[in-house]
Amino acid sequence: MELDVNDDTAGLAHLGRRDFLKTSAALGSGLLITAAGMGSAFASAPKRGGTLHVGLGAAGAKSSLNPFISTGDMDFAVAQSIFDRLTDFDKNGKLYNSLAEEFSFNQSGDVWKIKLKTGVVWHDGSPFTAKDVVYSIQYILDPNNKADAYTNLAPLMNASGVRSLDASTIEVALKRPYSLLPDVLGSKVMFLIKEGTKDFTSPVGTGPFKFVRWTRGERVSLVRSDNYRKPGMPYLDGVEFIAINDSTARLNAIVAGQVDVVAQIDGSLARIVQANPALALIRSKSGATTDQFMMVNLKPFADVRVRQAFRLMIDRKQLVDNALAGYGQIGNDLHCITDPDYASEIPQRPYDPDQARSLLKQAGFDNNLVVELYASDAAPGMLASATLIANQAKKVGVNIKLDVVPPDSYYAGPKFKKTPVCCSDWGQHTIESQFGQAYARGAYWNEPDWTNNDFDKWVAQARTTFDPTKRREYFVEAQKILWNQGSYVVWGFRDLLDAKHAKVKGIEPSNQRNLGYYRFEGTYFES
Repeated sequence: MELDVNDDTAGLAHLGRRDFLKTSAALGSGLLITAAGMGSAFASAPKRGGTLHVGLGAAGAKSSLNPFISTGDMDFAVAQSIFDRLTDFDKNGKLYNSLAEEFSFNQSGDVWKIKLKTGVVWHDGSPFTAKDVVYSIQYILDPNNKADAYTNLAPLMNASGVRSLDASTIEVALKRPYSLLPDVLGSKVMFLIKEGTKDFTSPVGTGPFKFVRWTRGERVSLVRSDNYRKPGMPYLDGVEFIAINDSTARLNAIVAGQVDVVAQIDGSLARIVQANPALALIRSKSGATTDQFMMVNLKPFADVRVRQAFRLMIDRKQLVDNALAGYGQIGNDLHCITDPDYASEIPQRPYDPDQARSLLKQAGFDNNLVVELYASDAAPGMLASATLIANQAKKVGVNIKLDVVPPDSYYAGPKFKKTPVCCSDWGQHTIESQFGQAYARGAYWNEPDWTNNDFDKWVAQARTTFDPTKRREYFVEAQKILWNQGSYVVWGFRDLLDAKHAKVKGIEPSNQRNLGYYRFEGTYFES
């Protein structure tokens, strides 16, 4: 027997992952994931034309047009406009079929079939087919390509297990039963490329805009794709992404009319936007984090007591109130608060400097610990939180020395992942995606190089379990290990804050990423 995951555009309610599998159990087949409504209902027809100028940070000398290797938010934003995925997440974080039409799997759950939407074409006019999907997945699975998604897919399948059955059908034979394949394929690092692509200097995709030119780390220009699959879209003639790495400089640029929208403004600047009648604030609750991580292969953080002490010495409320200017909520050292499998039952870690001091003493550090913290202003609240944490650490006798570098050289700098404590920046992810990128053995974005055999065991069990209740239990057990022994200090979840000129319409706030998940097919300028 096969279970089907269909894309029904007739208007069934969006089904999240848990609903997806509940329906699977109940129906046996005919399971539906509804296509997300990506545009709004407009009072009048949107005006066509114009180029949207977008101010972005986190761009640097190692910026790339390769969608599988993201060095910052600008790279990702560009890839979002050029490429597509098989599945994706709507503005509320619900999974829907993008270029996939239907998923089905066999009784044991180790062989999946993916049916594609028909009529999709590449920017150059050639048809999008199953061979392109097979090539994309096999490209990711080649370790020589160093794709960010490698650690998501390599534990699940071999390249030889992915094949096209016909022009619109792919078969994926997995190493073991796996329940979350549609989720994995919707991860932000799972873009699709044209069969045979090896060079990304002039990328070709199926997204709403096509590539024109770029200057590495500075500017990328795109124009409307007349081959885009959504009738009448995009409305804009083009999009130009401009690197402005400093948050205050980005705000100054939009006030001066140099750009039309800017992403990732600090909470401290939000009220300035709200006070300007020519501008509008775009705000979305999210699972995005600006966090710190402790390198377990560097002293003193190989000792779990030191890691626990650092988490206890953090005054999370002060960090949210000050580093995020109140635009967020406190965290509990776990990512993915919006995921239904997030372990909300784990008690909130308290602010307890006395216990932190005691643990440090047990570990042999009695008012004599000096630690370097690598920091930048590369994400909202990053430098402010690092500065506050350094001040809070003094109360437990820890001397934190900040090593601050410019945003454009932070992630690509020689000290990232080489300094005992570093700052990081994660957008919203599902637990499945986060575990595949941030906690998988050998993954580049497993920033602290933290591993744990019991954690791996629980995650593996969760991934092979089709019962949503049991799967959640396994994911919770994995998160308990992270909470007790992990290396991330997830002190808060930040609201996504952007600014736009009032004349810019059609950007719907998304909890996935800034500026409506950087998808501008529905964006237009008001007449």
